[in-house]
Amino acid sequence: MKNIILAIETSCDDTSIAIVEDFNVIALKTNSQIEDHSKNGGVIPELASRLHSENIFNLINITLAEANKTIHDITQIAVTQGPGLVNALQVGVTVAKTLSATLKIPVYGINHIEAHIMSPFIGMKFKEVPKAAVIAVASGGHTLIGKLNTRGIEIVGSTKDDAIGEAYDKVSKILKLGYPGGPVIDELSNSFIGENDLKAPVTDMKGFDFSYSGIKSWVLKNKDNYPADKLANAFQTSAVMQLTNKIDQLVKKTKYKNVVIGGGVSANSLLRKQIENDKLNIFVPKLIYTGDNAAMIGYTLAYKLNQNKIKPMKLTMDAKPRMKIGE
Repeated sequence: MKNIILAIETSCDDTSIAIVEDFNVIALKTNSQIEDHSKNGGVIPELASRLHSENIFNLINITLAEANKTIHDITQIAVTQGPGLVNALQVGVTVAKTLSATLKIPVYGINHIEAHIMSPFIGMKFKEVPKAAVIAVASGGHTLIGKLNTRGIEIVGSTKDDAIGEAYDKVSKILKLGYPGGPVIDELSNSFIGENDLKAPVTDMKGFDFSYSGIKSWVLKNKDNYPADKLANAFQTSAVMQLTNKIDQLVKKTKYKNVVIGGGVSANSLLRKQIENDKLNIFVPKLIYTGDNAAMIGYTLAYKLNQNKIKPMKLTMDAKPRMKIGE
């Protein structure tokens, strides 16, 4: 019997629904709230949760129709349980538990960060996913690095202040470029012609931890002294270099031949160029799966069901805004 999973993602400012059949995504619909939040220069949690509530049921119906399925074809429900904004998460969790009770099918809570780690493998069967890899998640809320092996996922380093995507948003606000900062800074950085003699500092914390607050402060200090494209180029070079340096260090330490990068910043053009390496197997998600999306939530459940390493949520369980890897 095939698993037909209804996946729900509402951890931040995207309402996303997917239908995943075995390991394949047969429908994915995401309602972005960027236009609503851009007026405020960032995500407003109360607005995000209200928009999730307004859109989620219609989005489920649209996604089911595109997949040529009915709600009664669904065999399991996967929902982002955490980490994320508590009010936003609760919308998805409440809907998922309600459907579970009504349809009498199991619901599973999925860790948002683990799903980003699995996102490059969407469409791949269980046996095709590497069993040992250096992994990194780079997004608006998270910057971390670790190892994936037969024992599971082990995080060895994380940001001590701003996440890399958060730094992009803050620098974009400093330069008055708009929200979200990632795509606009990437584009502006690529428009800079010639060699940039302006060098932004690259933070090198001990071990595998990250810090992005310093580079944000550097941009603020220099915003009136240089053109925006030059500053954006210097910032992006530094931000990406800090991430790739840590990845290189962990590859040397582990001697793993596989590198997995997920999260919204994995769409960054410079990062994708810098991680190219003929001696390593590099896994990054398709662009459609780089941001917050339900496809990665459904795929992660399919993967875990194959491993037989996940149990259904009890209907008394709630969202976990600070959910840790392995919970």
